[in-house]
Amino acid sequence: MTTYTNPFTGQTINPTSVSYEAITISSNTVLQWPINGNNSTPASSIIDVTATIGSATFRGYISGVTLTVTAVSSGTIQVGQTITGTNIASGTMITALGSGSGSTGTYVINISQTVASSGSPEAITAVALLLELPPATQVSTGQSILVRNVGTYAFTVADNAGNTIVSATTGLAYFIWLTDNTTVAGAWAEVQFGAGTSAANASQLAGYGLQASGSTLNTITPLVSYYSSATLSATSQSQLATWQGGVGTLTLPVSSVVGANWFVIIKNNGTGIVTVQCQGSDQIDAANASFQLQLQESFMLVSNGTDGYSSWGYGQSAIFSFTQEQISVTGQSSPIILTSTQGSYTLQQYLGTLGQNTVVRVPPTVQFYVITNSTSGTYTLTFSTGISGGSTTTIPTGATVAMVCDGTNVTSVTSVSNSISTLTLSTGSATNPSLNFLGNLNTGLYLPNSNQVGVTINGAEAAFFSTTGLTVLNGISGGTF
Repeated sequence: MTTYTNPFTGQTINPTSVSYEAITISSNTVLQWPINGNNSTPASSIIDVTATIGSATFRGYISGVTLTVTAVSSGTIQVGQTITGTNIASGTMITALGSGSGSTGTYVINISQTVASSGSPEAITAVALLLELPPATQVSTGQSILVRNVGTYAFTVADNAGNTIVSATTGLAYFIWLTDNTTVAGAWAEVQFGAGTSAANASQLAGYGLQASGSTLNTITPLVSYYSSATLSATSQSQLATWQGGVGTLTLPVSSVVGANWFVIIKNNGTGIVTVQCQGSDQIDAANASFQLQLQESFMLVSNGTDGYSSWGYGQSAIFSFTQEQISVTGQSSPIILTSTQGSYTLQQYLGTLGQNTVVRVPPTVQFYVITNSTSGTYTLTFSTGISGGSTTTIPTGATVAMVCDGTNVTSVTSVSNSISTLTLSTGSATNPSLNFLGNLNTGLYLPNSNQVGVTINGAEAAFFSTTGLTVLNGISGGTF
């Protein structure tokens, strides 16, 4: 590394010092060290800079030396701007106005070319002006400059090879110093100052879920798609994790590893159920080690930093009206208290073996349920809100019952008995008997007349019972009567 030191004192020799300079730049400008008589745009200790040209983004097309701008997204189009794009020649610059004066219209450029068309305009950027520092090899490491943007437009401070050191936002100051002078470009470090006060550099502070916008930090929610089973990590912080596959699993990081307040949003945009799975002893809402998201369902999970996650904003499917859950009673004591998530499922099936008369306590909210008792054992399964005085519903083994919770009472809206004390049928006919059989619908029993029971075979009356006895229309074909 080259050094410039006084052979008598050993002290670093600096360029002739220019303490302060105020400059206005209207094109890309290269500074010079104030040595050997250089006094044109010297690199002063403090430089106030005013840029007369800013950046812009727009869409347009080029034919020859005519740039036609069809739409402007940001900024103002000006003479002297260098423009870039996927198919635009390097060094292309706007040299004159045509019909445009900062927005849509035509402009003259310096390099003839053909880019895009009126039907499919190109995305184009007019870049900010460059303020290039002098060659790093001409000074010692530690050489420093304070650059302040006192103008309306942002500009870019670059090394002598045109590489960006910092984008200078209007109203802010940047302290820049040389750390390596072995190349002309050198290596430079910088610290951002605020408008009159010290301020942190937002881009250096931005982490997961944060993005620098100028001098400020802004929250973001990165959209990340998952097509197969995956394990989330600390870097998944703040994601909207969108499931795009069939049946699969997204595994959460260990809550004690990612710490408290780590969060992720998960949505099922796929074609199958996605299971959100905890690791180790972690649980979701202190109740379940996993949770299933049906199609188009979503929720947010926030780490408590110790033993799991709390869910928030669970959204039920907008396509399917009913959700389903299977709950095992084996080994569970009474009462079984449903979580708010479990209580949100409309279709519930209870499995396993009852060890005692068991009460299932549903959340005290308005909800409609269809419950299937598929348990075994000789004990009862009763549903309640747990609120004193509220009515309950007991569902026998093997029964499926629809019931409604009004927030206090649990009331059945269908029969809760497996046995039928009465069965009322329609009158029927010989060709369409009221009581028939699968695969033989025209054979069975019906009501030919009042106080009669008819037997029909293959759609024709064969016999009937009445108050006078049995009448067999086709006679006895065998045996004795």
